[in-house]
Amino acid sequence: MIVYFIGTGGSEGIPAHLCTCETCNEARKLGFARRKPSTLAIITKNSKAVLFDVGTDVRDHLHIPLEAIFLTHWHHDHIYGLYKLRWIAQRTKLYAPKGNADDLMVHDPKNIEVNFIEAGDRLKVDSLKITALKLNHQIETLGYLIEEDDKAVALLYDSKGLPEETFEFLKKKHLRLAIMDGTYAPNIDDPYHSNIDESAEIGIKFADRVVLSHISHKNLPFLQLAEYVRKNYNGKVLVAYDGMLFYV
Repeated sequence: MIVYFIGTGGSEGIPAHLCTCETCNEARKLGFARRKPSTLAIITKNSKAVLFDVGTDVRDHLHIPLEAIFLTHWHHDHIYGLYKLRWIAQRTKLYAPKGNADDLMVHDPKNIEVNFIEAGDRLKVDSLKITALKLNHQIETLGYLIEEDDKAVALLYDSKGLPEETFEFLKKKHLRLAIMDGTYAPNIDDPYHSNIDESAEIGIKFADRVVLSHISHKNLPFLQLAEYVRKNYNGKVLVAYDGMLFYV
């Protein structure tokens, strides 16, 4: 499978509008440091696309039919692109937790078929087996274990650490990649999101490689962040960027 990082930012994206912090100013100078809100696609071995979160307009990035859409949760930075995508010309299934579901998407979804799922549910989509996992966030939020043949990837944001049952479940899997919540810089403590060290130290316990995503402008500037994880995690932890491809 191919993991395609369409958007790797937090709610505000980077640069945040009118913000003059070091992270936002760097992004205005260096195009690769810009980030759209979180949006991820998995391309299967059959060249089919499955979308996870729709934080931005994906129409210029995936001009192919979607086998399905999965949401981690209903915060608007993860569903913004749905407001345009619901006009898609092909009926498309969406799977999401029920808590805090968006009223417009539930009652006027156009060509999106909304299906509610819970932690522990397993679905088969094309060549993928997808298991919903409980995460620790402000509202009901799901992570996903995505398996294809003998390869496995876990999508684990937004979350403050991981629930014990999710951690123990993932320890039994051979994960090639764990995509973790990298919202905040080291030493920042937030009740709903992890900082990069919290996620890195958890992820390397059950995955060959950890990729930090959902990165806020309150994190380190891109170049500093990349150097920090390189020095501290010996290549086992990477920083995602918009447009990044990961072959699993």
